[in-house]
Amino acid sequence: MTEKLNLHGHEVEFGKNQGKAIIEIGFDENTDQCYLIDIFTVDETDYVALLSSDSSQIYLFYYNDSFDNDDINLEIIDDEEELDEVFHIFSHYWDEEALDNLVDDYESDMDEDEMIDE
Repeated sequence: MTEKLNLHGHEVEFGKNQGKAIIEIGFDENTDQCYLIDIFTVDETDYVALLSSDSSQIYLFYYNDSFDNDDINLEIIDDEEELDEVFHIFSHYWDEEALDNLVDDYESDMDEDEMIDE
């Protein structure tokens, strides 16, 4: 269920994703498994927030979903000022407690999956 807000003069919509996902992103020769935090919109631009399952690093990307062929395109936000502003808006909605609860949910789901596999 989406939630529309006005934060710091920006029209923002959080909660656009449906369910959970673990997404592997690659940087040069390294990869990082990340939890999907949220797909959200700021002033008609879509972003995705991912949380590293290893380091608690939060990654923000531009998000583009092509429903025609099930492709998801994540693009790096090169503009440092835009990245800072988007992170600031994101952190007003997703505080530390909400992130901790989300990680607990992911870990609980993984524990349940491991018990089913046994």
